[in-house]
Amino acid sequence: MARSRTIKLSHHRFVRAVGVVFFAILLFLMYLWLYVHVFNLSLPKTALLRNENAAWRSRMEQLSVRLNACERALGDLQMRDDGIYRSVFGMDTIPSGVRHSGLGGPNRYEEFEGIEKGSPLMKTTVRLDGLEKMAYVQSKSYDEIEKMSDLAGDRAAHIPAISPISTDTRTYSLSSPFGYRSDPLEGFQKLHSGMDFACKPGNPVYATGDGTVETASNEFFGYGNCIVIDHGFGYKTRYAHLEAMEVYEGMPVRRGQRIGTTGNSGRTTGPHLHYEIIYQDQPINPYGFMDLSLPPEEYAKFTNITTGGAGR
Repeated sequence: MARSRTIKLSHHRFVRAVGVVFFAILLFLMYLWLYVHVFNLSLPKTALLRNENAAWRSRMEQLSVRLNACERALGDLQMRDDGIYRSVFGMDTIPSGVRHSGLGGPNRYEEFEGIEKGSPLMKTTVRLDGLEKMAYVQSKSYDEIEKMSDLAGDRAAHIPAISPISTDTRTYSLSSPFGYRSDPLEGFQKLHSGMDFACKPGNPVYATGDGTVETASNEFFGYGNCIVIDHGFGYKTRYAHLEAMEVYEGMPVRRGQRIGTTGNSGRTTGPHLHYEIIYQDQPINPYGFMDLSLPPEEYAKFTNITTGGAGR
């Protein structure tokens, strides 16, 4: 009998203990609910994470301000690069698509999978990549400009500045200037992209500036025997309808160096030299780049150079 009573007391104590624990858990859950939802307070760990998140957001905002300043500074450099430096040296501007393209590569942002694309971290990372690419393109541009500036002392020698043939008026006549005219073969208005020097075949033709022979080609129609010289700084010259070509592609030439003789090859109505100046891929009037009133003996001083075995 005593043993039965002892068992019942133990059972009651166990039930009471379980009830106390359950009640305590219930009170704790109610406390959490009131703490979070009624009093709008945060748990210690949540509060810590929120504080850390706020600190990181503040840093990201500061970084964004600095990135804005860097983008403005780099934008100013790009404007001066295209508008001044590259223009001075006759270099083409860098396309906007090249300057502002991002860094490529498969799965470049793989570590950000699961993060919203519009998140500050993702935006900042993409902006940093863009700045890195823009800075790289700008540095390469300055490398190119540095190379061109090394040649700046020779710029005057490279720009076309003399007549392609002797200024002796007994040997030639200007048969067609630069500009729109009625095409002598087709009859309609068309831009004549150079100057024509009518003369007998065999007159010496000279390079009008230092450069490198880009092409020395032959066409049955069109320009006939034709030489194109790349002078750098955006300038090229074309010498067409030649009888003979005395240079070859890739050959360096100097101003006043003999490169061929006048002729009647290609599409012509008579023997003449067709001479063009091309600046940044556009034909311009050659007349302002030469002094045809220069006495022949003075012109001869430009051609008194050693060509060093030109030939083809």
